Amino acid sequence: MQHLFTTRFEGVSEAPYESFNLGLHVNDDALHVNQNRAILKAKLGVSKLVFMNQVHGDKIVQIQTGDELPECDAMITNQPDIALVVMVADCIPILYYDKRHYAIGVAHAGRAGTRLHVGQKTAQKMAETFGSRLDELSIWMGPSIRSCCYEVGVEATKGFELSLHIKEGKYFLDLQKANFEAFLAMGLKRENVNVSEVCTCCDKTYFSYRRDHVTGRFAGVIGL
Repeated sequence: MQHLFTTRFEGVSEAPYESFNLGLHVNDDALHVNQNRAILKAKLGVSKLVFMNQVHGDKIVQIQTGDELPECDAMITNQPDIALVVMVADCIPILYYDKRHYAIGVAHAGRAGTRLHVGQKTAQKMAETFGSRLDELSIWMGPSIRSCCYEVGVEATKGFELSLHIKEGKYFLDLQKANFEAFLAMGLKRENVNVSEVCTCCDKTYFSYRRDHVTGRFAGVIGL
């Protein structure tokens, strides 16, 4: 197993997508995006990279061949020589690894996905599909917008009352806390849930939609 979170560097895309943009849906030159994807594939040394058409939902797809291009927000597989990719520019990229059953997963957890518990549903799907034990599952929550920058209107706070910071009458969401506590509540071990402290809006190493509006996408990637 190998996993990583890409940055915005060492690719070929031009401004405002410079330079390692992996998203085909953001109006970047498709030739540049495909070249960036080829760079990532070569770096990992896998035969296939699987991307999702992400729609801020909770659908989970099991990847069988590596040729799929599913419309979903989470994927799982136990097929070797395949890497799963989740693209983000502030949402939380979540990676999963079951060492016992040699299975992996990815999930895209923004505000909508977190409210739908897509991250926790993906862990449960791995348990149902591969026999993964939740207390053995390893999870990485990658760089994403944190509560220091994630200001929302009051209408967006419903369901996040326990993961909310109020500063000078303004509302800030803590999606990392919401997901972390939900993972613990379903039986994952604290020491197996790794949460990045990087805020994508603060750190220009990463693409951030909140900061730049027109921008690229970086990725969380995990492969067997």
